[in-house]
Amino acid sequence: MPITLDTSLPPSLYPLAWLIGSWEGSGALQQPEQDSSDVRIEQQLVCAATEEGTLSWRSTIHRVDAPAPLPPTSAFAREESPAPAADATGERTLLHREDGIWTVGDLLPGQDRAAAEAARPGTPGSYLSHRLDARLERRGGQPEQWAGEVRGPRVQLALGAADGTVTQTRMFGYVTGRLMWLWEQRRPVPDGAPGETEMSPYLSLELHRV
Repeated sequence: MPITLDTSLPPSLYPLAWLIGSWEGSGALQQPEQDSSDVRIEQQLVCAATEEGTLSWRSTIHRVDAPAPLPPTSAFAREESPAPAADATGERTLLHREDGIWTVGDLLPGQDRAAAEAARPGTPGSYLSHRLDARLERRGGQPEQWAGEVRGPRVQLALGAADGTVTQTRMFGYVTGRLMWLWEQRRPVPDGAPGETEMSPYLSLELHRV
C-alpha cells in the first residue's frame, strides 16, 4: 500500500509520515520464565505530530486471558495455532501504558541524497536513513532514552546500559498497510553459563490503522 504524505506535516516528520495515526491490533507476549504458552496481548497506539515538529507516542497494551494469535510476523510462530483454553475468560489486564516523544534527527553518515532523489519513489534506493531518538516513559517507571534510525517504512531502536551494552531493541515495519513490530529484551540464556545473556523476543504485534 503506498504511503500518502500529508504535506501539512512539519518537514521534520516526513520520514515518519507512515507511522502517524491511530492503530490497534493484537499479538503475543512471551514469558519463558513461567514456562507457559504465549499470552495474547492487544494494543492501542496513537502517534501524532506536535507543534514542535516531533511525534507524540501513546501506547496502551493489555494482557488478555485468551490464546495468543500468530500473525505472519510473529517471533513465536509455530506450525499449529494453540487450541483455545477451556478456562480462558477474555479478562483484560493492563500490561504497559507508555507515553513519549520521538525526534527525527540529521541524516546518518554516508547517505547519498542526490542518488535517493533520482531513484524511483518507493524503491529501496529512494530511502535515506535519519537518526531517531525516542524518550519513552511507562507508567510507574523511569524515562528511557532510545536511539536508532528510520529508513523508509522501517524503524530500529535500541536501549543501552551505562556500559554500552544493548539491553532492549524495538523494530517497526509498515507492511501492506499494517504496522508490524517486535520488542526484544536481553535475558539469561537457558542452561547457559552464569551471567550469560542474549537478546530474545519479548512481544510481537500486528496492528491495523483505525
